[in-house]
Amino acid sequence: MPTVTLRRAVSLLGAALVFGALAALIKGHHYGLRDTIGNLSTPWLLVAFAAGLHTRSLPRGAVAGLAATGAALLGFYLVVAVITDDQLPLGEHLVHVLRVNLRWLLSGLVSGPVLGAFGAWVRRRASNVPVAATLVTGALLFLEPVVIVAARVVPGWRHVIHWTLSPGPYLVEAVVGAMLLALAVIVPTVSGDRAPPRSR
Repeated sequence: MPTVTLRRAVSLLGAALVFGALAALIKGHHYGLRDTIGNLSTPWLLVAFAAGLHTRSLPRGAVAGLAATGAALLGFYLVVAVITDDQLPLGEHLVHVLRVNLRWLLSGLVSGPVLGAFGAWVRRRASNVPVAATLVTGALLFLEPVVIVAARVVPGWRHVIHWTLSPGPYLVEAVVGAMLLALAVIVPTVSGDRAPPRSR
């Protein structure tokens, strides 16, 4: 059992590390579409949520979410440090990159444990974990574009979220989120309709 648990932990952290590296490669130094995709927040939340789904313990879920988020951030900023043209040695440049992006690291210290614990809570309380996970994923995907739009409409929010990114990825994100929400609602209903009647 410890070997299986260790293997699962290594797999989760490895997947998170690869995700962060790929996100950095997609973002690169580009603007517009690639920059917007690289700046999407929901995938980072889902990394922690998915890690937490592997346990029923809220504390362990929080630790798993934090570890997965940390691995993803490490992969992201390590790639950023490598592909960024700078005269500093890689180690010093990585420290500089981390210092410049300190607010995102601190955000990960909050979002990682929270989403990880939430994933564990879903695993423990949901009667149908895949459907519940689909529902949460759809909600997160759908809500991010709503927040971005609200930042342009609600007075004062523009100062909090001031990015001027390409709207295309957010539109796709909202559509995918809506589809997942619909799927999470339809599948249990269809399954219930097809279930055989209980014998008395």
